[in-house]
Amino acid sequence: MPKSNKLKQLNSNLLLGLGGAIFALMIGEIALRIMGIAYPSFYQADSHRGHALIPGVSGWWKHEGEGWVSVNNDGLRDKDYTKEKPENTFRIAVIGDSFAEAIQVNAEDTFWSLMENQLPQCQKFKNENIEVINFGVGDYGTAQEYMTLKHHVSEYSPDLVILAVFTGNDIINNSKTLSPDDRFSPFLIKNEGEYTLDMSFKETETYQWRNSFTRKAIFSIINNSRILQLLNETRVAIKKNRQLLGNHTASDNQDALQYLDFTPELYKNSDPNWKEAWNITDELIKLIQQETKSINSDLLVVTLSNPAQVYPDAAYREQYFNQAGVKDPFYPDRRIENLGKQQGFEVLTLSPLFQSYADENNTFLHGFENTSLGSGHWNESGHQLAGEIISKKICTTED
Repeated sequence: MPKSNKLKQLNSNLLLGLGGAIFALMIGEIALRIMGIAYPSFYQADSHRGHALIPGVSGWWKHEGEGWVSVNNDGLRDKDYTKEKPENTFRIAVIGDSFAEAIQVNAEDTFWSLMENQLPQCQKFKNENIEVINFGVGDYGTAQEYMTLKHHVSEYSPDLVILAVFTGNDIINNSKTLSPDDRFSPFLIKNEGEYTLDMSFKETETYQWRNSFTRKAIFSIINNSRILQLLNETRVAIKKNRQLLGNHTASDNQDALQYLDFTPELYKNSDPNWKEAWNITDELIKLIQQETKSINSDLLVVTLSNPAQVYPDAAYREQYFNQAGVKDPFYPDRRIENLGKQQGFEVLTLSPLFQSYADENNTFLHGFENTSLGSGHWNESGHQLAGEIISKKICTTED
């Protein structure tokens, strides 16, 4: 066969192979879409808060628990709501971190969704519609929640703002000293005796890269390709399995306690850096109170449970805190409760009620089978209990 014919044959085979590969990818992409398999990136850079949810994105979260996550057109992990409040409507805005975002469970199982279903049964709201809008975003500190309130929540004219405080990491996240060096978010810092908002995260290489056209283009391609999402999810799963193989599995209650997210200093407040972190947290909550007043809204601060506080075994829980030298397991909740009394806003502390429920029913309120029961975020039982308690609090609070 002449050399030119061999070259033509080779080119023909290459084109045929390429066409076959493209056809296979198209079939695979269509099949994944039909099956509803999607693992997108949910977050993008945000100039006010460092990061925020991407409007319109949807997909599965299976790294802890399992939830179908759908972000609405305004970047909220919730259904769509009009910014203009409808007539005869009592509107509640929830601001918080990953506990409010709650991507570990389906939306209908979250505390804010359950509240929207339960509150219309209250005599207090007999003739009103109820809307509970979720503004929670994972890895937010109180400064980011303040910026969310100021720049986003205010547009919805809520009657009540619920600030969900997870003391387990919010106090650390509020401190530029205690936070990881790579954390890019606004911070409240003390400058010449006065607290000011530090927005220097926008000057960091991390934020500028995440806000760059190149990175946005890369993640836009991934978010529009189910095959690339599946490959990325597989990579993450392999990495996770390797990490799990490196750790021995909890075999009894004592071993399980090793997996609880627990920072002893949170309950002691003896270290100077922690004292300042708490002072910053107090000031941020005060700013949120001022902002709610400026938009003619009431404020309810809800302190959430930490896994170690509500582990459903009183004996091991007591031993755990004693070994860490912690005298008051509810110190973080009591501190914020006292701040509310001083400043004149309502505070609901969930952890004592959660602890009683967990003990009486021998129920894990944190954790999932695919990670570790007793640690991490609320599971469906935790969300259900929170929805019931918060709804009852709102129903019985006088206007």
